[in-house]
Amino acid sequence: MKGFLSYFAGRYIAGDERGEAIEVARELNTHSIVATIDNLGENVKDEKEAEESVVEYLALINDIKETGVQSTISLKLTHMGLDISEELAEKNTETIIKEAGKLKKFARVDMEGSRYTQRTVDTVVRLHEKHENVGVAIQTCLRRSRADVKLLIEKGISVRLVKGAYKEPPDIAYPDKKDVDESYSTLMKELLLKGNRPAIATHDERLIEEARRFVEENGISRSGFEFQMLLGIRRTLQKELARDGYIVRVYVPYGPNWMAYIMRRLKERKENVYFVMRHVFD
Repeated sequence: MKGFLSYFAGRYIAGDERGEAIEVARELNTHSIVATIDNLGENVKDEKEAEESVVEYLALINDIKETGVQSTISLKLTHMGLDISEELAEKNTETIIKEAGKLKKFARVDMEGSRYTQRTVDTVVRLHEKHENVGVAIQTCLRRSRADVKLLIEKGISVRLVKGAYKEPPDIAYPDKKDVDESYSTLMKELLLKGNRPAIATHDERLIEEARRFVEENGISRSGFEFQMLLGIRRTLQKELARDGYIVRVYVPYGPNWMAYIMRRLKERKENVYFVMRHVFD
């Protein structure tokens, strides 16, 4: 498995260094596709490591500025020290958001496993009261997400809508794909109608076509939302959507921790393996 992952990593991971991520973003920009760059890392247990993550993100923001690539940033609260303390994670995240805000750049807080959901939403709500350039991801597999989306719409906080890649118990998440998809469709429409520049983050062509029809039928501007996808997944579709005038943003991960990150994701759900395999030749 590790040999397989190493072989294909160049397609799905920008590289070990932020300069490689910048170059991937630059290449995406040539196809009228923008990026969001994420320095991979999660569940840090050492305060010094969390501080080093902040330093790396500040350098990344500066590189985005200096190179002129069209990219925002994404980060995880456990990379900022959430497993140590909520206060530490919020302080570190605010440092990054403030620096991004100086350059009029947006920062998205990724959603992690369900045990972090409430703390992540609470942290983003507090940060958004002071910094409008922060948003959050919401997973439609979770039963609680309808209430979370309602709150975030009321607060004017931008949502990246994803299905969710974590294995969760059935009392917390929908066990059947059809229910996850139905939740996605419902929340997607709610966000397109009432949300603040939502990100429709899916590779599901049926849902993408549903979104396209919905915005046309309801007179929603193509500049008022984004389609988002992962690096290396549905590359042809990414370019087609961009050519059709939609904003397309690709998630560009980088960092030396990429192997551990991928291995954890693949161990969590067998569906993650099938998903990668289905799109190897796209």
